[in-house]
Amino acid sequence: MSTPVGPEPCNVVCPSCRQQVTTRIEPKATTKTHLIALIMCLTCCWPCAGFLYCTKCARNSDHMCPSCNAFIGTYER
Repeated sequence: MSTPVGPEPCNVVCPSCRQQVTTRIEPKATTKTHLIALIMCLTCCWPCAGFLYCTKCARNSDHMCPSCNAFIGTYER
């Protein structure tokens, strides 16, 4: 079971190495991100579709332990 986390790095005790850490965030594009980009391309907004992959608004945030690289949780947008 993953730890509840937010969109920004947070202080948690890693369930794997048991250290108090500030999580490292890895943004991940989701199916929702790809669908929105596809719709934008089909409606002639293709120049804007690439920005979805550069911003946080359409990507989930996977939280990882900086010490042992263990997965801690995901914040879904």
